[in-house]
Amino acid sequence: MSLRNHWYIACESRALKTSPRKAMIFGAPLVLWRDETGKARAFPDRCIHRNAPLSGGRVVGGQLQCPYHGWRYDGQGRCIHVPALAASRTIPTSACTRSLPVTEQDGYVWVWPGEAAPDSAPFVFPHHAESGWTTFRMRTRFASGVEACLENFLDCPHTAHVHRGWFRNPDPREMNAVVRRHSCGVDVEFQNEPTTESLIARLLYPKGSTLKHTDRFIMPNVSRVDYEFGPQHHFIITSQCTPTTDQETEVFTVITFRYGRIGWLVRLFFEPMSRRIIRQDVDILQQHGDNVRRFGGEDFTHVETDLIGLHMQSLRRRAERGEPAPLEESERVIRIRF
Repeated sequence: MSLRNHWYIACESRALKTSPRKAMIFGAPLVLWRDETGKARAFPDRCIHRNAPLSGGRVVGGQLQCPYHGWRYDGQGRCIHVPALAASRTIPTSACTRSLPVTEQDGYVWVWPGEAAPDSAPFVFPHHAESGWTTFRMRTRFASGVEACLENFLDCPHTAHVHRGWFRNPDPREMNAVVRRHSCGVDVEFQNEPTTESLIARLLYPKGSTLKHTDRFIMPNVSRVDYEFGPQHHFIITSQCTPTTDQETEVFTVITFRYGRIGWLVRLFFEPMSRRIIRQDVDILQQHGDNVRRFGGEDFTHVETDLIGLHMQSLRRRAERGEPAPLEESERVIRIRF
């Protein structure tokens, strides 16, 4: 299945109100709007008449009106009103634009940009809106492609350098990383991971608790990181990556955690810390991408502690070519240190 034949987040539901809104997925400009029932709609962002941007128009009577000549479209993409056309004339049935599949889930507007009909529901963010869990969201624009973003989010060794002192510090102690590769992604479980001195560890890691840390890549565009310290202390960082262009990605991150009765208090300092850390990733990926372009393309060297990248790339390349994912699964234990 092509990478386009999946659901991608276009924006938060609360961001799509009464006015049309621009979006871009796979380099295709889109307009998002709500019809008379409040249902979210997505069209290519150009009027079929003279190709003016529909995102510059407005919603009139539950119809999307072009700002240039006032042509109006219903939710199915049919042009149903041409102001300059005499009342006795009929609008051609061919006067319509494409209406992309849209759904809303977990507080987001999801768009299916592919040609095939949707055959699944969007990704479900774990423990979203569940009692006992606290959630906050981040939306971040990266000057990097989807794969560079996903590998960064799931790459532990970089955290001891890019996020030094905040998240991790260099630590010579070794541990096992159990890497399980399958047709839908990669799971990595870190065994006996030592706790290094950092601001996050001092503020959030319960003293005397055992850490269970798991990283997951979920096809085609989701990363999930779990830090679990028993049933009452669990942090989940999930990011869905929407490719706006080949070299730019809109990342929608949902951080959900369980921290007993003081979850609301933890959020007061955890959210700004998280935003600071993700800005560090924005900066290093900007440097990374600029340098790749400066040298005219990628020339990577891989080692076994690059736990996810190669398998992720293989799965995504097969999907882009329309090939089925491999059915075989594998498990490998790799010694690693941060």
